[in-house]
Amino acid sequence: MKIFFDDKVQKQSSWYLRGKDILSDGIMRRGVGMIAFLLLTMAGAFLYFPLPITPVPFTMQTFFVLLCAAFLQKKDGLATQAAYVGMGALGLPVFGGAVGGIMRLLGPTGGYLLGFAVCIYVVSTLLDKFRSKGSLTFPNILLSFTLGIASIYLCGGLWLSFITGLSYEKVITYGIMPFIAGDVLKVIFAAILFHSSNNRIRNLFKA
Repeated sequence: MKIFFDDKVQKQSSWYLRGKDILSDGIMRRGVGMIAFLLLTMAGAFLYFPLPITPVPFTMQTFFVLLCAAFLQKKDGLATQAAYVGMGALGLPVFGGAVGGIMRLLGPTGGYLLGFAVCIYVVSTLLDKFRSKGSLTFPNILLSFTLGIASIYLCGGLWLSFITGLSYEKVITYGIMPFIAGDVLKVIFAAILFHSSNNRIRNLFKA
């Protein structure tokens, strides 16, 4: 009985020390963060709600893309979204509706997917700028996230117009307007989550 107890304590101690090693290693923490947000972006794609008036579905991906930009280094966030798009382009069913393939990138929603990387760049750049000035306030976080979503709209809208031949007015009507209310909620909740996090959590996946 004592031997069993000692083995159990030793295994628990071993797992605890391994966990501490991972958390203390900057490269490991960054890798864990990238994998985590890659999986979250995929999970967001499975929360898929097609809309009858537009070829663009509603998903939860943009919520996790915003958090990816906030909690990871800029280059890690870009690499994470590049990996996500690359996996989908290779045919893995990671895009909205559990589909994959290069044709999805070349279809009406391709611009939104490619806009994820632009969103990462915009949000990370703005947050880094506000952080360096000591002005990482809730309004500035909210502004950064809003401009990040706007960059996805811009990329998605331009590509949608190019692929379908729709006018910019119709692109706004069918490719942007149906999503504004939902994305406003995503921006607000993502901003609250990031703002309420302490510095240790904010920098957990940053070396």
